[in-house]
Amino acid sequence: MIKTKESLRRQFPKLGYSALITLVILLCLIGGTLVFRRQEVGALRQEIKHGEGLILQNPAKEAASDLWLMDDLLLVMDECIRIFREENLAVRSYHLEGIFEGEVNPSFLYFALIRLQVQGTWSGIERGLTRIEGISEGGIYVEEAVLEKNEGEILLKIFFFEPDNLS
Repeated sequence: MIKTKESLRRQFPKLGYSALITLVILLCLIGGTLVFRRQEVGALRQEIKHGEGLILQNPAKEAASDLWLMDDLLLVMDECIRIFREENLAVRSYHLEGIFEGEVNPSFLYFALIRLQVQGTWSGIERGLTRIEGISEGGIYVEEAVLEKNEGEILLKIFFFEPDNLS
């Protein structure tokens, strides 16, 4: 009986140290997770401030009336083609290469890719692209432009707003 108590006394401090080390490791893991989450919250706050700044630059009434939705996609494509034709360029072909939808509400587009093949001078193509990127209603950007002699292939990226981004 005495030997049993003595062996328990020897093992108890070892168990106490093991429990203490396990507790310290567990607290370090929790602390590391909290630090990581705090950094994420800081990044989200900066993102929110940036978004608020963009909204303040464009009043809500203007932004709400100028939203491009899926219904506007054909109108935007027609506007781009009209601009190229005004620059004396022949649009040989154009097609919608891809539609990439927003994750929150798939009925609203995030961006679409349109590939156009135009024929004409390089300076005309450049002027047309500059005018297209200057359209004030939304975001149209040249994703890719391959120019050859008197023709070119252009990939336009057209951004659309999601209603959730305006709140």
